[in-house]
Amino acid sequence: MNIPKILLFALLAALSLSIAACGSESEPEHRTLNLEVSEGVINLSGEELRVTQGDTVTVSVASDEHGLFHLHGYDHEVPVGPGEAAEFTFNASASGRFNFTFHPAGEEAVVDHGTLFESDILENGQSFTFKITDDLAGHEIVYHNHMNHEMTGSISVSEISGVADFVAIDALAGGAFSPLQVMVSVSSTVVWTNTVDEHQRIASGPPPENPDGKHEHEEGGEEVDLGALDVYPR
Repeated sequence: MNIPKILLFALLAALSLSIAACGSESEPEHRTLNLEVSEGVINLSGEELRVTQGDTVTVSVASDEHGLFHLHGYDHEVPVGPGEAAEFTFNASASGRFNFTFHPAGEEAVVDHGTLFESDILENGQSFTFKITDDLAGHEIVYHNHMNHEMTGSISVSEISGVADFVAIDALAGGAFSPLQVMVSVSSTVVWTNTVDEHQRIASGPPPENPDGKHEHEEGGEEVDLGALDVYPR
């Protein structure tokens, strides 16, 4: 059967438009992944661990224990623990598979840099609050002023309830703290307030040896593999 040329050209044009439509790129989205780490296993809350290259991705992480949640490749790391979820946002500019890992904070790791808490930069009059959770009973929490690595303080967490429900710590000139040592109990609230014009930043653990201030893990420390985020090419 002979097909008129004009009809053939029309069919080819329609086929070309159809193929072009199928191959067109979708617009980047803002994706939110709600993750929960429980007993060393990640629960996805119905979310798929995959996005498309170019998407903006917000990862919200809750955990039943203290530790560090790490997205390899994009190298995002946040302290997590019981209570309020931690989150970070990034642009999925690179495609591929990127591992999620969790570094539990055992008794020795309670004093690791930034494992429990790290404030934003505090201006004069601004405060940072941390609530003591059950798993910290019996521990001593060392902390420091990230703007002056020589200034440290400590919080002793008593296993006896009612020792102190609220403790206020002043951040002073030169990165100093007052009082330097406090004792609290589980469920107590600790509040640091910047009382001077200097910038202050409060972080758990001793000052980092690495001058750029990034979190460091001890060699051979436990690392739990939670799975991976797939970033598909657009």
